[in-house]
Amino acid sequence: MTPDPPDLDHDDRPFDAAVVGAGPSGSALAIRLASAGARVALIDAGRFPRDKLCGEYLSPEGVEALGRLGLGAEVARSGGRPIRLVRLTTPRGRSLEAEVAGPDGRTGLGLSRSALDAILLDAARARGVLAFEGTRISGPIVAAGRVVGISGRGEGGAPVSIRSTVVVAADGRNSSLTRRTGTSRPRSVPGLRPRLFGLKRHLIVPDDSADEPASTVGLHLLPGGYVGACRVEGGRTNLCGLLPERLSRRHRGDLDALAGAVFPGNPTLSALWRASEPLGPWKTVAGVRVEVASPRLPGIFYAGDARGTVDPLGGQGLTMALLGSEVLAPFVLRAIAREGADPGLVREAIRAWHSRFDRRVLLCRAFHHALVRPSLVDLASLLGRWGDDLLSLGFSCTRDPARLSC
Repeated sequence: MTPDPPDLDHDDRPFDAAVVGAGPSGSALAIRLASAGARVALIDAGRFPRDKLCGEYLSPEGVEALGRLGLGAEVARSGGRPIRLVRLTTPRGRSLEAEVAGPDGRTGLGLSRSALDAILLDAARARGVLAFEGTRISGPIVAAGRVVGISGRGEGGAPVSIRSTVVVAADGRNSSLTRRTGTSRPRSVPGLRPRLFGLKRHLIVPDDSADEPASTVGLHLLPGGYVGACRVEGGRTNLCGLLPERLSRRHRGDLDALAGAVFPGNPTLSALWRASEPLGPWKTVAGVRVEVASPRLPGIFYAGDARGTVDPLGGQGLTMALLGSEVLAPFVLRAIAREGADPGLVREAIRAWHSRFDRRVLLCRAFHHALVRPSLVDLASLLGRWGDDLLSLGFSCTRDPARLSC
């Protein structure tokens, strides 16, 4: 049962931090700030539990990050499925497999976003964070050229105004808050890749032999894109893809028709799709691209996808969201202590983010360009075990330098 929302009308003290967006990045950051003694408001337009378009695969690094938040027991009880391998399949029926378990043997995890986000939000509330669900933030409150809070509307359209020492935008790459306080730019070379869109659906696969193998996340390649699959809790399989937008236009947005026409281009994906029973409607998002955003006003930080995105391979999107909260939290706490985020501190936080993640973003971009050309994977598959080892090496290189085996 969702707790009653806090009553702002009877609590007008400013918060130390207002975090907009209760996804993995925002909730993880709120947990860290509250654990350090900050008074935190966590605001989200949705109601929880809620579903999100996501590959729903968390890398071993991401699982470790949840453990550092003190959520190991909750994750263990979640019913999430351990992931040890990633499997690439091609239209020619060839495949490669890579080990993705960490050097210490820790596995990744297949866990739905509805479950993961609820675990994080519950933990934030347990640490004293005041959560405002169903509250849509329209923009910042600015005084003397500095962000000093946020405004928007709650459920029923009631106006909401929240004052805080520091504001953090963690509500996604299309956030109105980031559009009104900063600038974004793509990190891919224009014209080098087609416009892409994402699609997702949960499935039930009665025939276990047609399902994604246990402990495996599959990336099933198609010309110009790929569709991933992994088992999550509750006996479900998550199907999530990244495909050229021209395919959506060709089928006039009918994703069932698109799947029926396109998925047979990969025999492994086709067998999985034919054997499945869809659960609920498709979720979709247009204009998927790798980009980075930076504030132009003092008083605000960006986190998660609002700060920067990565090609969704190997669980790096969720992992970067959780690790990014670790990078950002010390800077937010320093800003609270200084009673405001000055431009120099924000620039320092941005440099720390780039230092931690630029290498990862670059490697995932290179992976993307290889995966949308299935012939390259066909060629690597001819190397036998060496091809698998090469893929394992590539995935290990996306981890933090201290954990690299490349």
